[in-house]
Formats: sequence, structure tokens, C-alpha cells
Amino acid sequence: METLSAQLYAFSIVILAGVSLGFLFDVYRVIRGILRPGIISTALLDLFFWALLAPILAVYLLLANWGELRGYVLIGLILGFLFYRLILSRAVIALLLWIVRIGMKIANLVVWVVLWVISIPLLFVQELGFTWRLRKRRLGLWLKPSLRWRK
Repeated sequence: METLSAQLYAFSIVILAGVSLGFLFDVYRVIRGILRPGIISTALLDLFFWALLAPILAVYLLLANWGELRGYVLIGLILGFLFYRLILSRAVIALLLWIVRIGMKIANLVVWVVLWVISIPLLFVQELGFTWRLRKRRLGLWLKPSLRWRK
């Protein structure tokens, strides 16, 4: 028989596993809300989510009680998940959505800067009126800029 401290340690690890399960579930909910997958994509994402979650829960169970699945393990998982969902879930989802919004603004800024860096020289050349024409000379073809104000 295990000591009380060992049992409390195992139970607290299982509750922490339930909280982690809730957090990962909220991350998954935010990803699904952003991507809005179809029926097949939803099934694939669900499969990927549980394939990711199963080893994490197995590690928690190995840390808690050497992988023994007992009644208090299920109770601890449910209690941890309910604690997370009732107290922390709204704040975490709001934080995740804020992080996504900030990330999208940063991505838009990066794209805007890259397009700006690419387009400014092109606009400058266009404003100067350079159009390159091929001219025949004795030595062959060569490029000559023709300015707009010259006729």
C-alpha cells in the first residue's frame, strides 16, 4: 500500500493532466475556429488531436502511478478538466485569439513591407518613364531608355 503523500502526488499529477487536456482542447478549438474545416478535415484534425494527446496522457499516467489506470485517475482527469473549463477556459481562449490577431497583424505588416520594398523601385522606374526599346545600330541591338518628356 502506498503512503498518503504518494497518493496525493499521483492524484495531483492526474489533475494536472486534466488541466493540460483542457488547455490543449482549447488550442484545438481555436485552430478549428480559424481554419473552419469541412467534414473530412474535421475528422482528420480530430484524429491528429487524439494522436497527439494520447502520448501526453500516457506520460502523465507514467509519472503519476506507473501507468496504472484506476478509478481515481479518471476522477482526477475529469476534475482537472472541469476545473480548467469552468475557471480558466474563457481567459485562455481570449488570450489565444489575441495572440492569433497579433500574429496576423505582424504577418500582414511583413507582407506589406516586402511588397513595398519590391514595388518602390518599380514605381520609381515607371515614374521616371523608362521604357526600354531595342534600337538597331551598326554594332547590333542595344537598349536605350526613352523618357516620357522626350518626343
